[in-house]
Amino acid sequence: MYLVCGLALFGCSNTTHTIYHEQTVSPEIHTPEKADRESVQTSWLEDFVIERDEEISEDLLEEPDTLYDSIFDITPRADHWIQRFSGAERKYFQDSLNRFETLRPIMEDILDQHGLPRDLVYLCLVESGGHAHAVSRAGATGYWQFMPGTARIYGLSMNRWVDERRDLEKSTAAAARYLKHLHRIFDDWLLAIAAYNAGEGTIFRIMRNHEHVRAFWDISQEMPIKGETLEYVPKFIATLTMAKNREAYGLTDPPDEKEILQYDSVTVNSFFYLDEIAEILDVPRSTMLHLNPELIRECTPPLKKQYTLKVPKNSGEALTAHLAEASRSSVTYTTHTIERGDTLSGLAKKHATSTRMIAQTNRMAVNDILRPGRILIIPTKTSPAPVSSRHTHTVAAGETLKSISKKHGIEVQDLIEMNRISDPDTIFPDMVLFLPPKAAPRGSPTVKTTQYRVKKGDTLWGISKQFEVTAQDIMRWNRLRPTAQIFPGDQLTIYH
Repeated sequence: MYLVCGLALFGCSNTTHTIYHEQTVSPEIHTPEKADRESVQTSWLEDFVIERDEEISEDLLEEPDTLYDSIFDITPRADHWIQRFSGAERKYFQDSLNRFETLRPIMEDILDQHGLPRDLVYLCLVESGGHAHAVSRAGATGYWQFMPGTARIYGLSMNRWVDERRDLEKSTAAAARYLKHLHRIFDDWLLAIAAYNAGEGTIFRIMRNHEHVRAFWDISQEMPIKGETLEYVPKFIATLTMAKNREAYGLTDPPDEKEILQYDSVTVNSFFYLDEIAEILDVPRSTMLHLNPELIRECTPPLKKQYTLKVPKNSGEALTAHLAEASRSSVTYTTHTIERGDTLSGLAKKHATSTRMIAQTNRMAVNDILRPGRILIIPTKTSPAPVSSRHTHTVAAGETLKSISKKHGIEVQDLIEMNRISDPDTIFPDMVLFLPPKAAPRGSPTVKTTQYRVKKGDTLWGISKQFEVTAQDIMRWNRLRPTAQIFPGDQLTIYH
């Protein structure tokens, strides 16, 4: 898995400085004893080799039968990588190791849950340097560099909205299941690690055709295997050995615990852009992108009714409370791939919505050119909202704007303007309409309507204080989502 980006553990160096340390602690990774390795028969192995497009059965996901303690020999090939990482590439290795430390505890916990050695976590460092966005030339992606076929076998979803190979927890759990399967096949951790890089079929065929191969070190470059795989295991041993013995190799200690990645998980029940959540929590947009790298379009999947987001530690309750208080309606969404001849008005009429709502949802202007092939998110329907009935009306079968206006004692035009209705014939049963304030009785102060143009620096909260109304009222009157952004030049209708 040759990386285009990520930790440059596959780079080249001519470093010749050799370092040996007697105080080096043996890694915790385990391998079977020689007698156990020799007992592996190819006929038994053949039963466990699966094709990449097959579903993996539950019996292959059982815990490894036994783990055996073993001390790794620092072979010349492993020592070569130790020389590189402790020589000219030490700074890069140190920086990558420190960055990886923010993720390592989370990954170790997941490996623990699957009954695997915690030190297998350093495979991720070799694979991607702990970069969620690492992509190989062959298309392997994410923390653990899964190819699409293998990713699907082990339960990871990939579509136009989400790539779970970039999800920290889900990809690590998938890698744990795959490594457990490989260990079950080969009963040897170094062979399993080699198979993670080369594929179990490659290692199996070598063992079948070369009877003396019972351990990774029995494999030679004369056999049908990539040079990358022959270096992969020694590189892993070097990485693990140095990471577990930092002082001995002149590396600094792990970062302080406060730097370890921490987050809360919050389930949202509607479509959101990540920068909307960032604005609610008053955190940088980059923070939300860092926590949710699997959202490849920087938004939650619009066709899912629920999605669990990662948010900064200790902010989950605040976000949940905010969304519960601010939410005034629930909109369902569909998607549409633009075809030649499509217009926003035509799509709005087809989906019983408005051009303004489509434009706002897709962060575009109503007069933008629609380019064929672009995917639009279409808000299709507003369901009954948990607000006072004096502020909303749920359309019943057979009702018209005229009958609704008469029922509530308001003007049809006011109802049209408040709900941004481009075509009065597009209202439909169960649609929720926002109602403007009724005209005041004679002798009472009249209700004024102001068309307010947003200025630079304005916020909904500031505008609401200016007109002595609530921010929720402004959102309701203008059909704004709870996390909607306003921009200079936008026009808001204010009743006061």
